[in-house]
Amino acid sequence: MNYSLKELVLADLYRYEGKTDTKSFLHAYATYEGFKFSVWLRMCSVARKKKLTKIFILPICRMIYRHYKYKYGYDIPYAIEIGPGLQIFHIGGIVFSPAKCGKNITLSQNTTVGMTIHNGKKQYPVLQDNIYIAPGAIIIGDITVGSDVAIGSNSVLTKSVEDYSVVVGIPGKVISKKGSREYVSNRI
Repeated sequence: MNYSLKELVLADLYRYEGKTDTKSFLHAYATYEGFKFSVWLRMCSVARKKKLTKIFILPICRMIYRHYKYKYGYDIPYAIEIGPGLQIFHIGGIVFSPAKCGKNITLSQNTTVGMTIHNGKKQYPVLQDNIYIAPGAIIIGDITVGSDVAIGSNSVLTKSVEDYSVVVGIPGKVISKKGSREYVSNRI
């Protein structure tokens, strides 16, 4: 589904602040590095889709996006479709490249969501909605992470998991079906 820039930014803002007024936007932009980065990520993502904005707006947005990308250590390509409600905690070490991604994704520091190469073919994970990825977690390969999943600290997930799973360990194992409800706040 195509979301407008306003819808995406306000959804991300709601995840941080629980409201979407101007004062909350200014507070979140000044306070949360993840929100500041996601604003420019969203601007690049939307600007690249139309010819005029791609020519005139994208170069400026991309310059600011790259500044924050390197400043905060977030490797999240703006070309991938990320659903509304992205929340990024803490600075540093985030590599995020799923094939596609739903709404209300929460990323913690030092996490990797990325590809593997199998028989010469790149394979990326698919993330559904309301997923919490704890510090140090790794999700790789041609897998699907169901909705309302919590992935514990330093877990390595290489196999698909069903909705409402709580995953921990190396390799990741489902230990509960309580899901991510207590970890994903201010859902949209």
